Amino acid sequence: MSATTVSRTATASVVRRPRAPGITWVVWRQHRTAAWIALAVLAALCAELLWLRGAMTGYVAEHGLAVPCRPEDDCAAFTAAVDGFRLRYGDYLGYNVLLLEFLPLFAGVFVAGPVIARELESGTYKVAWTQSVSPARWFAAKLGLPVAALLVGASVLSAVFTWTWRPVGHLDDGLLVDGTRWYEAFDALGPAPVAGVLSGAALGALTGLLVKRTLPAMAGTAAACVLLYWPLTTVRPYLADPVTTTRPASSDYPPSLHGGDSWHYERGMTTPAGGRLPDAGCIEAAGISRCVTRHGADGWYLDSHPPAHFRRLEWAQAGLVTAAAGVCAAGALWRVRRLCA
Repeated sequence: MSATTVSRTATASVVRRPRAPGITWVVWRQHRTAAWIALAVLAALCAELLWLRGAMTGYVAEHGLAVPCRPEDDCAAFTAAVDGFRLRYGDYLGYNVLLLEFLPLFAGVFVAGPVIARELESGTYKVAWTQSVSPARWFAAKLGLPVAALLVGASVLSAVFTWTWRPVGHLDDGLLVDGTRWYEAFDALGPAPVAGVLSGAALGALTGLLVKRTLPAMAGTAAACVLLYWPLTTVRPYLADPVTTTRPASSDYPPSLHGGDSWHYERGMTTPAGGRLPDAGCIEAAGISRCVTRHGADGWYLDSHPPAHFRRLEWAQAGLVTAAAGVCAAGALWRVRRLCA
């Protein structure tokens, strides 16, 4: 055999040598079973929402519930139809809202435990780092595929649920059950679930890197998600300027904070100096007139957000939550670099 033939054979063997699988492929192999299960669950939920929209719109059209019953009319049939709607579809709407509200928690727990903390607990990340894979690249590969899948799934589910909810979300308060008004289903509509999933995943990654143990990281992420989202519900009404309604003290007290198309989130008394006394407790106990005299009030106020503010509030919250996700992601990247220092 000539030297040229030997050289060609050696070259061919080098060319045909199989390439080692990349880290993205390894991540897919690790989580492919969970991915197929999640895809099946997503398909089932979308199918259930498609059925629910068809059933609800058919019921509303059949019983004429799209037009509220006027007080001067006989509303017995309307009330009976409303009760039937609640019995048939109220639980379905409530369960779907609850599921979407918990998506950020699910995303954070999944990323904190199986994706990050398990690698650190078992020490397998060291193998990747010794095979020409930098810590930053390892971190990006470990999070890239799972987070992309979570964001796509959350986007699809949020879009389908918003489409399903829309035909009944604007109807009269008498039709709706708790959790289906736009301000009660806030975290289940529009961009809110998608931004929440991104924030939950970033928080889970940071927690997993800090704790380095699977179960404690999952528990810590769950607690951190609750602690972060609880204040968010408090600041949410202040993310956009409200509509303020004022009345003189001689008129009736503003209506209840619950119910209606508009989100009435704060009410109380105004003073001649321009101060506010939010929902003073003495009003119900001591009577309105004595409460006004006691506080020297000269009027009432009611802060609310009409349905037209929904998009503004949604995107403001999504921006705030995405910024929090960026902070958590930066902290996680800093932690990765500290691990290899």
